[in-house]
Amino acid sequence: MLNVGILGATGYSGQELIRLLHHHKEVTIKKIISDTYKEKQYKFVYRNFVGFNEELCKQVEWDSLTDDIDLLFSALPYGVLMEKLTYDMMQKVKIIDIGVDYRFMDKETYKAYYHKEHKSIELVNKFTYGLSEWNEERIKESSYVASPGCYATAIQLALLPLIKENMIETDIIVDGKCGLSGGGRTLTVGTHFAEANESTKAYKINNHPHSFEAKKGIEYFTDESVSLTFTPHIVPMQRGMLITAYLELKSKVSHQTIKEIYNEYYKTKPFIEVLDQGIYVETKWVKNSNMCHINFEVNEETNKLIVVAAIDNLIKGAAGQAVQNMNIMFGYPQNMGLDYIPICI
Repeated sequence: MLNVGILGATGYSGQELIRLLHHHKEVTIKKIISDTYKEKQYKFVYRNFVGFNEELCKQVEWDSLTDDIDLLFSALPYGVLMEKLTYDMMQKVKIIDIGVDYRFMDKETYKAYYHKEHKSIELVNKFTYGLSEWNEERIKESSYVASPGCYATAIQLALLPLIKENMIETDIIVDGKCGLSGGGRTLTVGTHFAEANESTKAYKINNHPHSFEAKKGIEYFTDESVSLTFTPHIVPMQRGMLITAYLELKSKVSHQTIKEIYNEYYKTKPFIEVLDQGIYVETKWVKNSNMCHINFEVNEETNKLIVVAAIDNLIKGAAGQAVQNMNIMFGYPQNMGLDYIPICI
């Protein structure tokens, strides 16, 4: 059995990790770590675990954190792991980080987006970027994986086949919409029910870190640099994410040609579904699952391509992709512990 520990276990992504790993037949959860709820039963924090989990949350002890576990998941807020992680710790345990600290970062970029000095920037290059469908071979050989952010996941899954096949111009516009859980469990004014209900708003225009991450990921996988204009929006639902990309085709192409490109890249990928023509993507059809649904329309009059993709931001955009990466790292089937039918209502 694979013994795992979970840092940040009482955040939304941490809760999903525990829920998914509870059903994984090759995993034992050895450490549930949360300073906020130390010595509280996990079922006290999340009552959906009543009858399933009797464990206590433990305070993080950095000196002994790696003891008795084979793999450490980190679901900590940005800036916490980078303060504590050391090369010595990395020699003792494999790591999958759901956070931002080790995704394509350099010192200047981290400070620009997160307004903090990165304290372990020398470790960034030890981590493999964990976009599961596109980096499987490297993940297999890696001991340290930085799982992608939710928006960056949806954008890359939607666009990478088109960029690899030189189908679109590199000036790209993407509109994103995400449920309130994308902001995490920490309470802010903008995520109060009274503030967010019956309203939709744009935020972090021109400076969302997932825009930087998506651009770096596209360059990493395709050797192409793109100009990405990305506008994220908060929508009044609990979970789910939908991106719409507005693209200019390099030449006249048919719907069938684009469909064949997607099928070629994703026909063997269990969590990617390219929908039939005329079936529009909706967040509810991927809710509570590790699925990504993609579809598109070709506007022959303007020679534009509109691509839409939906994921559950807490599963495919966080905990589910982390478990998928664990499966790849340890040689388990990719869908082990993730083979759930989405919950549509």
